[in-house]
Amino acid sequence: MWSEVHGETFTHRFTRALRDGSIVEGKLPAATRCLEVDGVRGWLYPVSSALGDAFELFLYFDGSAYQVKVVRPVVERRADPHACHLFGDGRICFGEPAEGGMPTLEAAYAKSVVWCSGFSAYARTGRFPF
Repeated sequence: MWSEVHGETFTHRFTRALRDGSIVEGKLPAATRCLEVDGVRGWLYPVSSALGDAFELFLYFDGSAYQVKVVRPVVERRADPHACHLFGDGRICFGEPAEGGMPTLEAAYAKSVVWCSGFSAYARTGRFPF
């Protein structure tokens, strides 16, 4: 059985993939890798916080917004999600909308780097600084 793929849908995905790839190449760390995990294509990149903690984050587009999941350290279900801006599955909650994503790849990346510094402080003091 054949399924129909609308050209408009394909073109939109292809255009976003090219645009996102260009942004990743120009703005994310050189060690960033493109990966596909459980059918989700995204980018794994390292971040070092201002306090020297190392993080690995996975940035991807979920169909409506860009999401960032913390891969290392393992934070899933280990911290109070409201206190440290995390969903139970390890995704960073950037605020509104309720899904917590960002409208652009650049914004998701920038806020994820800031979040790492906030989480480093949270890990030491039990308070997220912002």
